[in-house]
Amino acid sequence: MSIAKRTDTSGKARYFVRVESPDPVTGKRRRVTVGTFPTKREAEKAEAKAVTERERGTLLNPDTTTVAELLDRYLETEVPKTVKPENREEYEIIIRKHLKPTLGNVKVRKLTVEHVERLFAELQAAGYSSTTIKKCHLRLGAALRLAKRWNIVHDNVCDVAKPPKLEYKKSRIWTPDDAAAFLDVAADDSLYAYWLLLVETGARTSELLGITWDTVDFERGTLRLGEQVIRLLKGAPILKQDGKTEAGRRTIRLTAGTVDELRTYRRAWLERKLASGEIGWNTYNLVFCTSTGKPYNAHNVRRSFDRIVKEAGVPAISPHSVRKSHITMAIANGASVKAVAARVGHADVTTTLATYSMLTASMDDQLMSIMEAAIPHRKKNAG
Repeated sequence: MSIAKRTDTSGKARYFVRVESPDPVTGKRRRVTVGTFPTKREAEKAEAKAVTERERGTLLNPDTTTVAELLDRYLETEVPKTVKPENREEYEIIIRKHLKPTLGNVKVRKLTVEHVERLFAELQAAGYSSTTIKKCHLRLGAALRLAKRWNIVHDNVCDVAKPPKLEYKKSRIWTPDDAAAFLDVAADDSLYAYWLLLVETGARTSELLGITWDTVDFERGTLRLGEQVIRLLKGAPILKQDGKTEAGRRTIRLTAGTVDELRTYRRAWLERKLASGEIGWNTYNLVFCTSTGKPYNAHNVRRSFDRIVKEAGVPAISPHSVRKSHITMAIANGASVKAVAARVGHADVTTTLATYSMLTASMDDQLMSIMEAAIPHRKKNAG
């Protein structure tokens, strides 16, 4: 703590106040400027107030703190506690792109429900999805909970503000013919084994890019998924040992044709490794890797996927919608919902049914056949 007497350009005495406070992230000591005051008495009062705020956990001035300042502190102090590094970028984007431009200059104590709901309305009018608006609501609400804990505000306006109702767009999915057409074109691609696994297993991109040869059992014809996944940190792929749930870490059976394709792919993989001559090439033993043995970037894989989809002339869907297509095709052809849920890594069948299964023509025809057989109809008199 310090109060330094200084003289301004007009020759008048001014009192400059700084206090020491630990950095919320690193824990190192740092000096924080409180301000400059015309009298020593005012400087002492400001210093005492700053010390109180420091002990409370923040040096933010409740009367002058803006929403932008609060959001910055939220990113510094709260997000690292619960959010993995590779997932923080999404938080930063929501705050930088959507919250700060509209609400950043508003003082936290002046923020109203009307401010927040007007932001939601503007985002909706601009064509942003209800999911994006919901994320804005969640991030701002979390920052305001921090402000409430630090006694900057008494109420969290996000507890009252209502975001638009979440609207789920009906996803397009592939028919078996679409999947076959895609794989027909993909057969000429160096990652054919990957595309085959995508269609056959319904696995997530992060799961497939994270599999190693240790997880492939050629004798049993099985593949372990979810033990290791690929995440992007600032655009760079990293390996994570973190299946989302116990259900996400699973072993699934593969068809004989897919096992054969993996054997063929492994031979080419070993030739690439031998030809590289690099020490430590693919130390992770990844099945799918770059020519230098590094993990694939999911964005690059998506570009290849989109190219093949276009060449195949099939409906333009995302790799995640291939997962939905896999589930729907399995259920439409009579597979047990419980077995499908286990195969794709859902903790329970409710998620499988509520989120993914869609009524197809074949499912509707099958239902009508069952109804025709089950419901007795009155016989009409001939003539």
